[in-house]
Amino acid sequence: MSKMARKHPFIKVTIQELAHIKGILCILSCFFLLIFPSLPVYSSAQVEDLDQYYKRYANTPIESVYQQGMDYLKQGETDKALACLTVITSRNYDKMNDQERKIYDYALNNAGAIAQMRSDYLMAFSLFTKALDSADDSVAYRTHNNIAGIYIYYNDYDNARKHLGLAYDIGVRQKDWSSVYNTVHNILDLNWDMDSLRNSMSLIEDFRKLPIAQRDSNYMFISHISNGMESLYKKHYSEAIGHFTRAINTASDLPFKENYEVPSYMYIAKAYMEMGDYSAALSNLRICEKKSLEGEALDMLITTYRYMYLCHVRSGDLSAAHAAKYRYMELKDSINNANEYGKIKDMEFFYESNKYEKQVQQLTSEKKVRGTISWAIGLGLLLTLSFLALTIFQNKKLSENNKDLFKKNVALIKYQEHVERLELEKNKEEDNSKMPEGERYKSSCLTVEGKEMLLARIRRVMHSPSDFCQDDFTIDKLAMLVNSNTKYVSQVINEKLGKNFNTLLNEQRINEVCKRLVDTANNGNKTNDAIAEEVGFKSRSHFIRTFKKITGLTPTQYQRMAKEEGMASSNMNAAQ
Repeated sequence: MSKMARKHPFIKVTIQELAHIKGILCILSCFFLLIFPSLPVYSSAQVEDLDQYYKRYANTPIESVYQQGMDYLKQGETDKALACLTVITSRNYDKMNDQERKIYDYALNNAGAIAQMRSDYLMAFSLFTKALDSADDSVAYRTHNNIAGIYIYYNDYDNARKHLGLAYDIGVRQKDWSSVYNTVHNILDLNWDMDSLRNSMSLIEDFRKLPIAQRDSNYMFISHISNGMESLYKKHYSEAIGHFTRAINTASDLPFKENYEVPSYMYIAKAYMEMGDYSAALSNLRICEKKSLEGEALDMLITTYRYMYLCHVRSGDLSAAHAAKYRYMELKDSINNANEYGKIKDMEFFYESNKYEKQVQQLTSEKKVRGTISWAIGLGLLLTLSFLALTIFQNKKLSENNKDLFKKNVALIKYQEHVERLELEKNKEEDNSKMPEGERYKSSCLTVEGKEMLLARIRRVMHSPSDFCQDDFTIDKLAMLVNSNTKYVSQVINEKLGKNFNTLLNEQRINEVCKRLVDTANNGNKTNDAIAEEVGFKSRSHFIRTFKKITGLTPTQYQRMAKEEGMASSNMNAAQ
């Protein structure tokens, strides 16, 4: 990046430094929101109405405020419901009794649900995780279900399964069968869509064993779906279609029945596709399309178009397949655009929540706010310029320090190599490894001469990368190679070198890594991880941490500087 940075002849700020500026401005934006949570995004009349609305419930008992909020939510008035819920969550949790704290947790969960309804997934996730910090099982299983929905939206199926599993376990413990039904359906649908029905078999078996006394429509629906999934897994497609059809008939008695019907028609369509009856499959998919459009269920609609495309491809109708694929991609793009817009809405929702919690009635006249904003912007610009100048200076200073540190490391390694070479030549004629077995250290204490002899042999082995770079190299192996035992080897390393075996091994391996990083001719195309593995490091995190501790630089910084040094040397040679 540094080599491609473009510089203005007068304003010498690199692209990398501009990124720092952008980050600083983002931080300041959040800073302004935190300091001025009541900055108006609505008209002054709207702010005044919200102020009066907040005052109305500020001193009302929590139970009454929560009930009012739930009534508003049932009526579809989410703004008023949110106001009631934020009145609750702005109160002092420590001063609440147990019943009030439970209501507080429900309020957090439901406020998150409102955010999720608005596609404000970041805010919803924040509220749900906050609820999990204090909620007991009576609330937590609902929250886990909601969090799973967010992960499914972002195609993070592993985390979705984890939270659905937690929701199921808690729901069973609480014997809240309605939540269990919802969770089971979500898990079955997820496994079906991922073509992993095998993962559903144990869940279905477990569900059938639950001590559920009341067999209502919801229970019957899940039972039919479970039976259908089991038949699909066994490739009994006609039998599966029968179960799914009975599930659709049962769903007519359930609220929001399209949420139950559309997936069931989709299951039927896929069963027909497996049977090769593409006409029947498309017929059911068109029902899915119609009901998804009516219910504005874009997630189900996009899945419908995906299966329409597959169905047309398998049937050989490429023209229709292209049309389905176009609708799929068009809808996918619109959802992606909506996601980008959702990020903007997240900031709006963040402001809105803070506005309630900080009490809108503290907002003064718009003239005073404008004056305060002007002062804050001036101060913010001054802070930004100061912080920017300090950041650039520190970055340049840090870069210079890193280069000095790199050069010192390289010089130190060369010096160590020179010293080790002299020591090896000095002891070259002494063949200590052939000491007769009977003459090994006869007492528990080593003599001064014995320690020096053992140290020489230890250095000889630790100077051989073919030995210490083996990933299974241990102190036991070192003791065997120097014809001694681990006790004496450990004693000599501690007394003569002032360190333990692991420290010595890490230092030798890191030195070897540094040598290979500097040798860009032979190792320039290798990654840091590959070189670390070659010298015996098994854990990437352990390698990076050890390298930083010993050299003062990260492997990436060291490798970059080694390449820059190599290029500088090449250019110098070419100039000569």
